[in-house]
Amino acid sequence: MAKIAQVSVLKLAFFVTLSSFVSLSLAQKTLSRHCLENPPTPNSTYGAGLVKDIGGLKAYVSGHTRSRLAILLVSDVYGYQAPHLRYVHFSTPNHREEHAPNPSTLITLLDYVIYCDKFSVVVVDIADKVARAGFYAVVPDFFFGDPYVVNSSRTIPEWLKIHGTDKGFEDAKTVIAALRKEGMHAVGAAGFCWGGKVIVQIANTDFTKATVLLHPSWVTLDDIKAVKVPMSILAAELDNGTPPELLKQFEEALTANKVNNFIKIFPKVKHGWTVRYNETDIPTVKAANEAHKDLLDWLSKYLRKY
Repeated sequence: MAKIAQVSVLKLAFFVTLSSFVSLSLAQKTLSRHCLENPPTPNSTYGAGLVKDIGGLKAYVSGHTRSRLAILLVSDVYGYQAPHLRYVHFSTPNHREEHAPNPSTLITLLDYVIYCDKFSVVVVDIADKVARAGFYAVVPDFFFGDPYVVNSSRTIPEWLKIHGTDKGFEDAKTVIAALRKEGMHAVGAAGFCWGGKVIVQIANTDFTKATVLLHPSWVTLDDIKAVKVPMSILAAELDNGTPPELLKQFEEALTANKVNNFIKIFPKVKHGWTVRYNETDIPTVKAANEAHKDLLDWLSKYLRKY
């Protein structure tokens, strides 16, 4: 009986271990359910910058190369043409987007640009905001014209077989190397959701001077333990991918390894809020702008030394 019981216990342990492994494998191939909410409509014409080839990838760039300080922005699964990732938009009282008026008619206040007549709220989004702060913003097309499309015939796991984060990591290194050849003295990097996993891999190398993860996906404690450069993590309260207890472990690991860090949980927002917010949801817009400011403050702190 003792032997039978011992065998049963071993079998149970085996199946528990197997189940955990399978669950982890499945988690690596899926995204938060909030990733499928409010998907953007890609638009190649948006933004104050232009598209050029960098390291063999198309990239939206904004700002002047004379800055010699670059910030690499790695998108979520919806790609580099997502409007909130790259361009300036203007929300009218009817929530209708307009082209920008003459800059002399704008009053800048932190990360908002408030227009006092026709427009109610004007938001300068991430890449152009980075450029306005004096950096060279670079948003590569890591999916080579094939971003994820909600309600398409492909599932997320199928799409990820082609566009995995390991490949994104290799492509990101190529882009950063090309930026260095162009004369950039220092590069910082930030990643959103899918891009967060790419950036944590980059942070395990010396390719960048500082990094930011915004509502990252699939980041593990082992990933964080290998980080070598200053890292900020900007997380959503309503995101089961980065629960508070896991973020606490991240903070402890970074601190133990003497890696400068800043971790912040934004209340009442969902995974993806910094790049896929709804313009009519003013509290979320404000939280997104606060996160963008935190991103810039963190990277500025380390890049402006060079």
